[in-house]
Parts: sequence; structure tokens; C-alpha cells
Amino acid sequence: MDSIAFAFRGIRYETKQSPDLSSRLAPPYDIISPAMQAELYARDECNFVRIELPAQSQAETETNNRYTRAAEAIRGWLARGVLTRDNRPALYVLEQEFELDERLWRRRGVVALVRLPERGERYVLSHEGTLPAAKEDRRRLMQASQAMTSPILVMSEDPELELLGLLDSLSGDPEVTAVDSDGVGHRMWVVPDEETIGAIRAAVGPGPLFIADGHHRFETALTCRGEMRERYPQAPAEAGFNFALALIVSAGDQGLKILPTHRLISGLGEEGVARIRSRMYEWFEVNRWPLAEPEGLAGQPWLEGSPPGRHVFGAYFGDRYYYVLTARAEMLPASSSVVGSLDVSVLHRHLIEPATTQLGSRALITYVTDAQRAAIAVAQGEYDCALFLRATRVSDVLAAARADERMPGKSTYFYPKAPAGLVASDASPEPI
Repeated sequence: MDSIAFAFRGIRYETKQSPDLSSRLAPPYDIISPAMQAELYARDECNFVRIELPAQSQAETETNNRYTRAAEAIRGWLARGVLTRDNRPALYVLEQEFELDERLWRRRGVVALVRLPERGERYVLSHEGTLPAAKEDRRRLMQASQAMTSPILVMSEDPELELLGLLDSLSGDPEVTAVDSDGVGHRMWVVPDEETIGAIRAAVGPGPLFIADGHHRFETALTCRGEMRERYPQAPAEAGFNFALALIVSAGDQGLKILPTHRLISGLGEEGVARIRSRMYEWFEVNRWPLAEPEGLAGQPWLEGSPPGRHVFGAYFGDRYYYVLTARAEMLPASSSVVGSLDVSVLHRHLIEPATTQLGSRALITYVTDAQRAAIAVAQGEYDCALFLRATRVSDVLAAARADERMPGKSTYFYPKAPAGLVASDASPEPI
């Protein structure tokens, strides 16, 4: 196989009037809250949220629902010239600039189409399970719009940093600029040059690619391909529905960040909290540090100097102390599983699950990336405790996917997200 990545005629906003799309981009659907959805609707009448996650009306019908309205928006915006489809195939190089840990970072990737694997082929690898409801939502949107509205984020192992070097060498003025609600800057270059396209495709090669973000969208694309093949058996191999829209980044890019995803637990009651505390001292070496105010918990300074190769966590119960938990090596059985030896698995298996199993549905887990916000929520009585983790490493994600293992839910939060609205792809029987 030559390369699994392809140039395509992207669907994107007309930028001749202005390259700035700050008012029109939206986050991917799965992190858009109801409040954010309303704010994006108000921000611009052509904000991409109307396609990525349309508002639901009070009277949804088979012929008039949020999926059909998304399809109507695409068709209407194309007819009005708000959106255009490029005349010739291109790749779309995206640079994202963001601040994290008081430092400015930059990440570059290329938006391309990835040929969907056939049965028995394994060159797009997953590390996370999926939920039926989310896949059905994306299936209905893709079926109605016959488009992939936002890219999945995938990693190329790129051991020689060939892909990273090619993307970093691109210069000149970008065709698109934007700053999103999180302050992340986006710059996108349209690359129709066949020589550059060939070099980037060769760097991606036959894969494998590792899904970082967008497992539901990828599996939905596979489902929709099967449905479309039944409806259009004469469609060419280059039909848009045979491909997935993807932002491909080098696994060696220093700007490829995974944020730690901490656990906030509610519904424990006194019994559940006592069980977690007891389990802490049984399975972990526990050190207690003063924390006068939860606002003082910024970052994860407690990890500095933590023993190498040991599982280390933080805990906070709103009692003016911060607890550092180091798993007792003699208590943990050896695991040949990649996922079984991860921090997140050890925390769930030996602390969260034993402490919450008897509580049934009363114990609820909320996932956050901001440690300070988590501590404040516990101090204010919204939750019984917060458990803090280190970020999962990119190398662990690659290893889990290669071993075909699935991490516990919310084990990774890749940052920044690939926004919706920069470029979409046609998923109809028409050639790419």
C-alpha cells in the first residue's frame, strides 16, 4: 500500500473577505455544553455549531430535526457562498498555538482523508471503547449531511520525524486564522502542490495511525460506509464515504499534549468516604500535606520527586489537607497488560471501584482537567472527594492501541482539540 492518506477537495468557509474565522469555529461536538452551544449560536449566524451540533427544537420530526437542519445549513451555505468546495484536491496544514504550564507551545498537523480499513486490515488503531448513543448521534448527522463535519485526531508514529519536519518547513501567510474560546490560535495553509502532497503522503505511508481523539466518529464512518455501499453499489473506490476526515499529527511533536483527567466523586456519603480513606492506607503509602485554601492547588507540584516507576496519586477531601498516595509495590500483582499497569487502571481497580461498588448508582464520577477547580468544588461541598492523576503518556497510548487493549473511560484528554469549521469533507458517492 502506497499511503493511506489522501488529498481531497475540502468544504470550508469562503475567506476572500477575511481570513479570520474566530467567530465561526466551534469545538468538536462532544465538549460543547448547552451553555456553550447557545453562546456559539449567538456569536455568528453562520457559526459551525449549526452543523456540528445543531440545537434541538421542541417538535422534532423525521423530516425536520437537528440532523436535517444541519444538512440544510450545509446546502444553504454552499448555495450562498458562505461555504465553498475547493476545485482541486489539497491537503490542509493546521498549526495550533497555545499556552500550557506557563509556556507557549505549537503543534502542527495535516488534515487529510484516510482510507477506511477493509475487514482484516489493521492500520488505524484504537485505545478507547465507544458508546452506542454517541455513535448513533454521529451516524444520523453523517447520514443526513453526507459529510464528515470535524476531523478525528490521529497520530503517526513518525520515528524519524519526517512528517514533523515537512510540516514545520511550511512557510508563508496562512489562508485561515482564528482564535477560539480557550485562546488557542489556529492557522491553516491550503496545500494543492502535488510535490508537497506526495512528500506528506509518503511520510504518513501505510500507517499505522493511532486514534487520539474521535473514536466515535471513526467507528461511525465505518458504519456509514457499509450503509452507503449498499445504497450505491456502483460508486467508485474514490467515493467520499470510503474515507475518514483526519488531522494527522506526529507522535514526536512536542506540542502533542495529554492533560491529566482527575476524578471528582459524589454520592459517597460518610460510609463511602470512610471506605476510600481506609483503602488509601491499606494499599498506598500516604503522605499528608497542609492545604489551607483549595485555590492554592495549582498544577501538580506534588509529583516532583515522586519515585520513578511507582504509581502516584493525589487526594483531597476538603479537610485542609492534601494527600499524596504512592502505591505499595508489594500490594500490586504483576500485570502483563499495557493498560493494567497504567496509573488510571491502578487507581480504579484498587481504590475507586472497591470503595464505590456497594453504593451502586449513588456514586457518580465527574472528570475534570483543572486540579484547582476540582479542589474548589470539593471544598464547596459539591463533591465528596477529588482524586488526582498524572497525565497518560503518548507512548502508553501507542502501546495500548498496538496491543489492541482499551483504557478505562476518560484516560486521555488530548489538547488542544481539533476544531470544527476549518475544513469538512464530502461523504457522498462522489469522488473526493
